[in-house]
Amino acid sequence: MSRPLEVRLLLATAFALYLVALFASVWEVAALQPPDSPLHVGILAGPIAQLAVFAFAHATVNALVALAWPLLYERTRGRHAAWLLVAGALLHVAALTFAAARGLLAVQLLDPRADARTLLYTRALALSLIAVALVMLLVRALRSPNVEQPSLVGEPQQRRDDQAG
Repeated sequence: MSRPLEVRLLLATAFALYLVALFASVWEVAALQPPDSPLHVGILAGPIAQLAVFAFAHATVNALVALAWPLLYERTRGRHAAWLLVAGALLHVAALTFAAARGLLAVQLLDPRADARTLLYTRALALSLIAVALVMLLVRALRSPNVEQPSLVGEPQQRRDDQAG
């Protein structure tokens, strides 16, 4: 039996984001070298570290959602949640990559540079897409018929039996 398209999409995105995190980590090490070193790249290491951390976090979330996908959705269901999660992660990592290349953290609300504000708004949009997808998945998990609900019938009797014995 083949995996659903959504699972393959989430796993492929997770793999790509793990590669981005790996390359960003190498880039960060080069940025942390002293200025007289031939390996120094002359850019701030903070935004690069931010890229590495978020790429790794998004990859991990995508991989975990891919593992839980068969429990949440039947085949060809939930495509919107998967696409929102992937689009949000890729948009966020793209914005962070551009920010790292420019040496910007992209967190300042009142930054006079227009590109910094645009990056901040792009990050906000991307994280909003991810939040909507995660809420959709949470609602589905709470309503899913595949998730066993604990039965309250018989619990008081079991407790009395345990106390008597």
